[in-house]
Amino acid sequence: MGFPNWAKNILFLLVYMISGLVLVIIIEGLLSGSDLTPLNTAIENVVVQVRTPLLTTLLVWMTKIGNPFILASVSVFMAVMLILRRNAYDAVLFLTTMIIAVLSLTVLKNVFQISRPISDIYSADGWSFPSGHATVATAFFFMLSHTFFGKMKTLRAKTILIVGSVVGTLLICFSRLYLGAHWTLDILAGIALGLLAVSFTVLMFNVFLSNRRSLRKRLNL
Repeated sequence: MGFPNWAKNILFLLVYMISGLVLVIIIEGLLSGSDLTPLNTAIENVVVQVRTPLLTTLLVWMTKIGNPFILASVSVFMAVMLILRRNAYDAVLFLTTMIIAVLSLTVLKNVFQISRPISDIYSADGWSFPSGHATVATAFFFMLSHTFFGKMKTLRAKTILIVGSVVGTLLICFSRLYLGAHWTLDILAGIALGLLAVSFTVLMFNVFLSNRRSLRKRLNL
C-alpha cells in the first residue's frame, strides 16, 4: 500500500526545510568566518587514524565509481530506459533533479572558491565546497529510491533499495573524507544540497503536474 500524495508532499517538504536549514547554517558560518574549523580538524584527525593500504585501495575505487560524471551518465542511461518503458514522467523528473544538483553545486563552488585540504594519499582538482561527489551521489541515490520504491513488489526488495541507496551514498561521501579530498563541511553541505535538489524538484513536479493528469499521461505515452 502506497503513501497518499499529500503525505509524500509533507515528507518532501520536511526534507526540503531541514536540508535547506543545514545548508544555510553552514554557509552562514563560512560567510561570518566562524566556519566550524574545529569540526573539520577533529574529523580529519579521526579519519587519518583509520587509514590502511587495503582500505585506501577500496575507497579510491569507490570514489571513482561515485564520480559525478559517471553518476550523471548513469542517470541519462536510466532516463532512456524509463522512456523506453513508457515512463517519461519519472525520466524527466530524474534528469531535472540531477541537472539542478549539478548547476547548484557549480554555482556554490565558484562563489566560495574554497581550497581543498592537502592530502598525501590522493590528488583532487577544483574547489572544495561543496563536495560534488556528495551532492550528486545524494541526489542520484535519493532519486533512485523515489523512482523505483513504488515499483518494488515486496517489502524485502523495498528494504534492499533503501538500504543500498543509503549505504552507497555514505560510502561515496566517506571516501572523499578518507582520501582527504574534502573537508567535513564540504560533505555535509553536499548531502544537504543533494537532498534539497531532490525535494525541491519532486515538490515542484507534484504541485504543477499532480492535478494535470492529461499532461502527465501524455508524458507516459
